[in-house]
Parts: sequence; structure tokens; C-alpha cells
Amino acid sequence: MNRRDFIKSVGVAGTVSLLARGGSRASAAPPAVAPPQNGFKGPFDIAATQAGVLLITDSPLYRVVRFDSTKGAVSSFGKPGSTVGRFNYPLGIAVGPDGLVYVVDSNNGRVQVFDESGSLKRVIGSIGSLGGTFSTPQGVCPDGKGRLLVADTRNHRIQIFENFELVAVLGDLGDEKDQFRLPTACAVRPGGEILVLDSKHGLVKVFGPDLKFKESFGGVGSSPGSFNMPQGMKLDEQGRVWVADTGNHRIQLFSAEGKLVSALGRNGSAVGEFISPTGIAFRQGKVYIADNGNARVQVFENEKFEVLGLN
Repeated sequence: MNRRDFIKSVGVAGTVSLLARGGSRASAAPPAVAPPQNGFKGPFDIAATQAGVLLITDSPLYRVVRFDSTKGAVSSFGKPGSTVGRFNYPLGIAVGPDGLVYVVDSNNGRVQVFDESGSLKRVIGSIGSLGGTFSTPQGVCPDGKGRLLVADTRNHRIQIFENFELVAVLGDLGDEKDQFRLPTACAVRPGGEILVLDSKHGLVKVFGPDLKFKESFGGVGSSPGSFNMPQGMKLDEQGRVWVADTGNHRIQLFSAEGKLVSALGRNGSAVGEFISPTGIAFRQGKVYIADNGNARVQVFENEKFEVLGLN
């Protein structure tokens, strides 16, 4: 059995740094950046809590923004730095079925776990290439069955944790069907299939619960159904696949079978247009899109767009 087969079938023993063990190794603290007078500086990803509160990573400001539309309240947590509880360019964010909030602290090479109020509960990983460590990770996905999947982007793999311990590694660097180049997001279907957004290959790759490759859709390009360095992906309640086709400045919607349903938006700054969209979330029938290059979040409902107002 070669090394790749061993890793995929068994997983590798990794290092999981917990809060009790102190901080993880990271680069020097980034400089503080003054927040804009209104809204965001660079929203990247979005998640919704069970109570309907939106959580948005605002990467250049090293924070997570909390938006509670029922109370009209806006707050945030996080400061620049490498000590636990601080961020150096947070990217992916997700809320687990237990209400815990998972934030990918990308440049610090870790996932930080918070409660909904922003109190730190745990730190997973550190910078590196061994199992359980990360190199500029980006996407994160709790699967609802106690596992946590992390898109370890510059290590070109998906790492799978259970009870915060590494149990398996999916993929490595290469151009085979079961390999990746810069995976940026992942998602899990109710039956256990894993979807991986393989950004440089421009593909959504589907793996079975046994971690074996099944199929893919997409391809590099600008035509409908193809991608240009996509950065975000989410599944809706119908099992449809929403992809932030970042380099093509649009959102593409696919059926659960991978057939293109529609494409939303085009390059621009008007309402309904995007510059480098990156993250997607769903709440109460609405689709929230991190319009990163326009420093805003757009809301799509009933074939219409509006801009999320924070003030």
C-alpha cells in the first residue's frame, strides 16, 4: 500500500492544539486596521445560527460581525493577533448543530471554536504540513454527525476531525481525480457524500462516505457551468449546490445531480452585480452572498437583490 492509499484509508496521526495547551505557532501579529465608517471592509464567508443571527468574517478587519436583524443589532468579536482568540485573516465560518461557531483563522493556520457570543472554547491545529496542522486553510464544514471537515488549502487536502481529533485525510496535491490543487470549500450531504471545491481545477468533486472519488462537475472557464478560481460553496435544504464563482464574478446554482440551474450576477458594483464573491449562506428563504470586492453582503430573494444594511 503506497502512502496516498494509506492516508486515505487510515488517516494520519496529527497534532490538535487545544486551548489548554496554549497558543499555536503563527506569524507576527498583523497591524490593526481602522474599521470603515459603514459596513464591511472585506466580507468573506457567512453562517447563520439556529436563532437566525448572521455571522460574517470580515477578513481585513480581523473580526467576525454578528448581525441580528430581529433586534437590529450589530456587534463583532475578534482582534488582530496570533494569541488564542485573535485572528490573522479569518476566512471560512460555520455553525455546528451544537451551536458552536467554527472560524478558520487562515494565516494563523488553525480553526478557532467559539460560542455564539464570541467566547473562545477551543483551538484546533497550528501551522504546518503534518496531519492536524494547516497551511492557509479556508473552508470549514461540520457534518452534523460529530465530524468537522477543513479545507486545508495550501496543503491541498481535506482534513476530517472527530471529537476534535484527526481521523482521516482526503486527497493530496496533484491532477488525478482524487487529488486537489487549492481546495477552498467542502460540504457534506445527509448520506455522507463529501463535496470538495477544487478551485484551481475548477471542479466540484464528489466523494463517497468511504472517501473514494465518485464524480465531478464544472471545469475551468467562463462559460455557464464552468468556474474561474471559485472560493465558496454551500448546499441548500433541497441539496442543491451553490458556488461562488469568484473569478467570473457570479454565483452558480446546480441541482443535486450537478446540472446547472442558473447563474446569478455579473461583474460590477450595481445591486445584483459582484466583484469576486466568496461566501454564501441561507436564512429564512433568503440567500446571503459575501460580495467581497464590493465590501458588502447582498441578499437574494424572489429573484431580486438588495444590500444588507448594517446601519
